[in-house]
Amino acid sequence: MAVASVYPQNSSANEFTAKQVLDWKETSQNNLFQDSIAMTSIIATQTGRHDHIATCIDGWYFVSDDVRASRNSEIRDALRRFPDSHPQAIILAVIQKACGKFGDS
Repeated sequence: MAVASVYPQNSSANEFTAKQVLDWKETSQNNLFQDSIAMTSIIATQTGRHDHIATCIDGWYFVSDDVRASRNSEIRDALRRFPDSHPQAIILAVIQKACGKFGDS
């Protein structure tokens, strides 16, 4: 735990990469995307300063199956552009592009 706090995860991943996720079945990819996005929304509600991001995420991703499929395609495109990066960093970047950054209030 101490090592993780001193050496935070870099978005360039040596062990878990976007390329690996793209090798998974589409349903597994979709599950990762949905879980990651849901957790990001939950975290946004817990900061006390980012309810607007949670509201945006819910409207951006969770409104319908068609919208979710479109967002999943958008995430896959980003994963393809950055195959050596950590997939969670890419997913977060796509969310932040749509809904704002956590550093912004």
